[in-house]
Amino acid sequence: MIQCMEELYKGHGWRVTFEEAPLPNGKVKKIARVYRCDTAHIIALTDAGNILLIREFRPFFQEYVWMLPTGRVNKEPDPKVAALRELQEETGYRADEITFLCKAAHSEGFPSVNHVFVARHLTKDPLPPDDTELIEVYECSIPEAIGKVLGCKHVHMPSAFGLLHYAREHSM
Repeated sequence: MIQCMEELYKGHGWRVTFEEAPLPNGKVKKIARVYRCDTAHIIALTDAGNILLIREFRPFFQEYVWMLPTGRVNKEPDPKVAALRELQEETGYRADEITFLCKAAHSEGFPSVNHVFVARHLTKDPLPPDDTELIEVYECSIPEAIGKVLGCKHVHMPSAFGLLHYAREHSM
């Protein structure tokens, strides 16, 4: 059984704890674990079969990063609803159909979940973007999107995972 030994930090939507958990051989592993809300990532397919990819300036990297439309699941409890909201905020499109593709966590030390969805039947219907985001939207093929995401100096891992998972399932 996992046991929290100490809360190291809590604030700004984050919580850091020092925890221990038993191993099958009777030993105990102790690590710091970082908790935050889950995230939603969207592969938004256009009628032409391309996707909407964003290029977002990340100020702590001081450069642009290629990624899927992405956002926190913190304003609503359902990752699918969060994905739809983020799609409208970051690309200006609403999806009439959205399906779950996959999910993954970074590591046992960072257990928040990345939910990846596929959105189809897009209609222009923007929501106001976050005022602290600098985003450009591009339409590109799946192979081109994979190349742009993997070619970044700072690869956005959930976007890479989602795109590669999608390409594998669709024999691309």
